[in-house]
This record gives sequence, C-alpha cells and structure tokens, in this order.
Amino acid sequence: MKRFHSSDSLAAFISSEEDRTQKTNQGYSRDFQAMLNSLEEEDYNEETSHVSEKKRRLSLHQVKALEKNFEVDNKLEPERKLKLAEELCLQPRQVAIWFQNRRARWKTKQLERDYGTLKVNYEDLKLDYSNLEQKNEALAQKAKELKAKLREEKG
Repeated sequence: MKRFHSSDSLAAFISSEEDRTQKTNQGYSRDFQAMLNSLEEEDYNEETSHVSEKKRRLSLHQVKALEKNFEVDNKLEPERKLKLAEELCLQPRQVAIWFQNRRARWKTKQLERDYGTLKVNYEDLKLDYSNLEQKNEALAQKAKELKAKLREEKG
C-alpha cells in the first residue's frame, strides 16, 4: 500500500496537535490509544498481510488527522469533508464513513460509561436503602421495648 504525504499546512497542524495530545491523552479511551500505538508499530508495506490488499487501511498520519478533526466536531460539514479528503489524499466517502464509524464507537463507549455510572449510583442507593431498613428495624424494636416497659409501669 502506498503512503500518502500531506500538505505543509496539515503537517503543521498535526505536529502542533501531537504536542497538545501528549499533554491531554485522557481524551482518548485506553482502547483507542492502544490501537494508535499498534498502528505506529505496524509497517504499511504491501507485504504486511493479505488483508492490506483487500481492505484499505489508513496511515497513522491520516488517522491522527481524522481524530483531531473529530475532537473539534464529530459532525462533518460538506466543505470540511472535501477539504479533509483532499488534504489526506482520501475519497470524501472514506472520510464520511470514518466519521460515521467513529461516532458509532464514541456512542458505544458513552453508553458504557453511562451504564457504569448508573450502576455505581444504583449500588450506592441499594446500600443506603439497606442501611435505612436496618435502622428502621432497630428503631421499631426499640419502640416495642419502650411500649412494653410503659405497660409494665402502668400495670
């Protein structure tokens, strides 16, 4: 597979963004960061595998540029899509599909985070409820004892 080179303006954008990304890596999920790391290690020659002949893979440079643009806005305007496609030597349809797939992955991760948060909140509420039930039972028992004591004193 042939590697494509970007325009100078895109290269400047990526290098400045890479510096900022190193400071703010928490924006990426661990899974995505692992994928980027594996892309850095992988050689994009035609000999890498049979898959590379069938499925076009994006270069690390292209993926990073698309990620930076996704961070800015996860929706693509037609002009922005055309500009990105031209700068990255991709078809506009490839850029559109990449954004669509990335939004789907983002949504899945967001649902997982939301589920985790709800689960923790549920467990906390369940524990609070259990504690309140125990306190209620203890108070009910104490009330019975006090009533019994009151009856003994009257009777």
